[in-house]
Amino acid sequence: MTVETAVPRRSKGWWRRNRAVASLAVALLLVLGLLGVLTTGGKAGTLDPDAYDPAGAHALAVLLADNGITVHRTTDLPATQQRAGAETVVFVPLPELLSGDELNGLKDLPGELVVAGAGPTALGVFGPRLSTLERIDVDEREPGCRFEPARRAGSAEVGGLVYRGEAQRCYAGTLVRDDVERLVLVGAADFMTNDRLDESGNAALALGLLGRGESVVWLVPDPARADVGTRPVTDPNELLPTWVGAAALQLAIALFVLALWRARRFGRVVPEPLPVVVRAAEAVEGRGRLYQAARARETASDQLRAGARHRLGTRVGAGRNPSLDALVAGVVGQTDGSTEEVTTLLYGPEPADDAALVRLADDLDALTREVTST
Repeated sequence: MTVETAVPRRSKGWWRRNRAVASLAVALLLVLGLLGVLTTGGKAGTLDPDAYDPAGAHALAVLLADNGITVHRTTDLPATQQRAGAETVVFVPLPELLSGDELNGLKDLPGELVVAGAGPTALGVFGPRLSTLERIDVDEREPGCRFEPARRAGSAEVGGLVYRGEAQRCYAGTLVRDDVERLVLVGAADFMTNDRLDESGNAALALGLLGRGESVVWLVPDPARADVGTRPVTDPNELLPTWVGAAALQLAIALFVLALWRARRFGRVVPEPLPVVVRAAEAVEGRGRLYQAARARETASDQLRAGARHRLGTRVGAGRNPSLDALVAGVVGQTDGSTEEVTTLLYGPEPADDAALVRLADDLDALTREVTST
């Protein structure tokens, strides 16, 4: 006797069953370790003069140094105030990371102030005569103004926030110069990053904006500074290392490949012989013992009566699934039993005890034999 099954044959031994998973886990650990080593080898950060990653600005810091401009990287307002002077340019690349008190402190500094991506909050402090209503994509644009750094740089890849108000507007309003406030606003500082500095006139524009003094005070806010508690963290990515995204992507790909490898393959049904032959009588006896252990007299009696009704319906011509009236009438017509007795036997209540269940089984068997013999 055989049975159809789709269960694949199991490999012998733990290693043979799990070697692919173990190898994948080791590979992931090696990749994560390598990422950790690489990320600790140098700084990374958006528009950070010490950062070498594509979003950093180390290339611009080197370019400024080559042109005799000293770059002072600061991480909080007190250090920035100490470094700032009449012949310095204070560069604020990430104003949204500063608190209101810090923004007000920067406004009163001497020298030139260059701010990138200043939104409504920063505009309310730095440029009260300016406003912003829209944002445009970064693209190559002509200066369209007489501001000296923009005129010398020519076309550059600029975009971001568009500013309006009483100021000299360049590059479709994404760069403005307020002579009264000694303020320069750029809608986005993408042209200053390592990966875009060498395109179009980006380097000339960045050098012209930040190289207008003897030195540059470059403010990169430190999350652990004293004033950080006054500014709510709006982006959860600020709390994560830069390598977490790449590691999570690799882990997701690895889990997807593992799921494909371990998924059930829906092919043709494979016949597999049973290890032992179970006789029908033993199966019936085993099921009966389960009913007895569970005290399931109702279920057992329902099964006995259903089987008897099926056999009797075929014998008396009432069909395989006969109705009560048709079956009882057919059985009464071929036996000596009354309508009430046959109805109680085939559709009666649950037996009160095990002995009554045994009697029910005997009575059903006797009724079936009587109908068959007629």
